[in-house]
Amino acid sequence: MSHQEKKRKTSPVVIGMGGWELPPFYGVFYPTKPEKGFRTLEFYSRYFDFVEVNATFYNVSFTAPQVRRWIQDVHLNKNFSFTVKLYRGFTHTFDATKNDALAVHRLLEPLREAKLFDGLVIQFPSSFYKTREKQTYLRKLRTAFSDDRLFLDLRNKSWNDNSFYDFCRENGFILINVDLPHLPHHIPLNSFAWDGIAYFRMMGRNAEAWNDNSKGDRYFYPYNDEELHDLTKKIKNLQAKKTYVVFHNDRQAFSLVNGRQVEHALHPQKQLYAPTRLLETFPQLKTFCHPTKENETFF
Repeated sequence: MSHQEKKRKTSPVVIGMGGWELPPFYGVFYPTKPEKGFRTLEFYSRYFDFVEVNATFYNVSFTAPQVRRWIQDVHLNKNFSFTVKLYRGFTHTFDATKNDALAVHRLLEPLREAKLFDGLVIQFPSSFYKTREKQTYLRKLRTAFSDDRLFLDLRNKSWNDNSFYDFCRENGFILINVDLPHLPHHIPLNSFAWDGIAYFRMMGRNAEAWNDNSKGDRYFYPYNDEELHDLTKKIKNLQAKKTYVVFHNDRQAFSLVNGRQVEHALHPQKQLYAPTRLLETFPQLKTFCHPTKENETFF
């Protein structure tokens, strides 16, 4: 029986990474000497059922054939799904045009048709604070992407109040439970589900480097056992119909390790796998992950 056949039943909790083409993953997760035609997303989909596409934040130039190749890459994992991060022109530079909105719809359409698209992630910076005008802008985004599930990542603590929660319910937003460094203006890590759907984005807690590049990479942060236990407890207590957990602390591949640790904590009886190189680099995974060879065929 293949590894994928052992996990056909879709889990109410899916764990993934913020992208798959991440430099720290090479050498410890992806094969050091990949065979000709090697596809990183296909390999990624052997181990995870979900990914948050991060590249779309930087440009909207992805074509339908490119997106269809993503679909082809994951087609053997019948449980796989995507969320897609919205272009920064809508959330950071605020110079997005109608053509940009059309481009987003074009790249999403193949995923929608394949029924692999689970929602659009709309992330604003922590400087985006709550005002009436900004709430009006959020309504415009709701209208622009009226047919899609919208996950809203708001980082300024001014949004953390009951009146805005009502706004989210009225306008069909799912407010992301985002984990950030403990800085005065940051929203705390909540544990909310909206119509039975919860979304956690784990960004790490490197407060020292978060706003100062001279002190290192802001995403350099391995979650410790206590922090992961707290996250697992929040997820279990929610009892949501579907929970997404995305790890963005990918420097030195910490995200892969923490993702596997949380999946084991949630499903201790589930048979988990990891590439041999990942287990060698992070031996703490050896207690519950079975090794796989670099070029092993799963399907």
